[in-house]
Amino acid sequence: MQQEISLYIDLEPSKNVDLEAAARAAIAFNSFIKEVAFAVDPFSTVRIELESGTEGSLSLNSIIRGISGSLSPRALRAIATGALMFFGHETASYTYEKILDHFVESGESEEVAKELAVHLERICSAKGPEKEARKIYQELQRDDAVTGVGISTERAKRPAFIVPKSEFSDRGKEIKQLEDETQRSVTNVQSLTLVSPVLVKGKRKWKFRQGKIEFGAPVLDERFLDRVLSGREPILMSDGIMMKVRITTKEQLKSGVVWEIVDRQIDEVLEVTLPPVQTHFLMTPEDTQRK
Repeated sequence: MQQEISLYIDLEPSKNVDLEAAARAAIAFNSFIKEVAFAVDPFSTVRIELESGTEGSLSLNSIIRGISGSLSPRALRAIATGALMFFGHETASYTYEKILDHFVESGESEEVAKELAVHLERICSAKGPEKEARKIYQELQRDDAVTGVGISTERAKRPAFIVPKSEFSDRGKEIKQLEDETQRSVTNVQSLTLVSPVLVKGKRKWKFRQGKIEFGAPVLDERFLDRVLSGREPILMSDGIMMKVRITTKEQLKSGVVWEIVDRQIDEVLEVTLPPVQTHFLMTPEDTQRK
């Protein structure tokens, strides 16, 4: 028994996906489908097999194969349908009644509709699939060639809905409610302009700009700091250096209504883009005489 499923990555015209970003997204996709399957039947195991990739935009054409346990064709269908729900127009939770009504209206028998609705309600209430889906958005946000992502249950077919890259940051962010209900932390990927670095080890705050807002945040990425301080990745003293980072923002609830930012930290530096260098050619008196 098996079920087709594809991760569809929409790309800019004439651009190819970054291999590392695609590999990381594929691994996250594998974990995501397994979490969805676990929600359907914790006592069964599936393997995600890559059958082929499709050019143009990249479609990782795969099949979900049950390798242990007793996953029925309907259960495999529920796994694929459940995966689609995390890459749809909205990611709001679905109730059993809403899911059941959808299948009944689609012409399914009451028996089939009820079985699928039970599976999908389990998927919606599980935490694992949502966590792994966030990783797919986070990994693909690294690559400027990627414009969107979706899931299809038909080989190499463009999904009916593509999540645009403009939504990756929101869909990929991780919100942790701290013990105190008036505090939380939000982790996501952002592009920042570097204002001033701190070229010594420690937790002193680098200064960044996002739009018109400047703020300070320590850089906790030890490997990045080692590369900078050893000269392997020098930070030039120039305006316009862009940094794509994974950033954690700590927020506090004010007046019981508004979340305000109280602290930030850079967990990982994903990419540094230097500004274009303008070369000036200066003519010497000898050069002038030759003319």
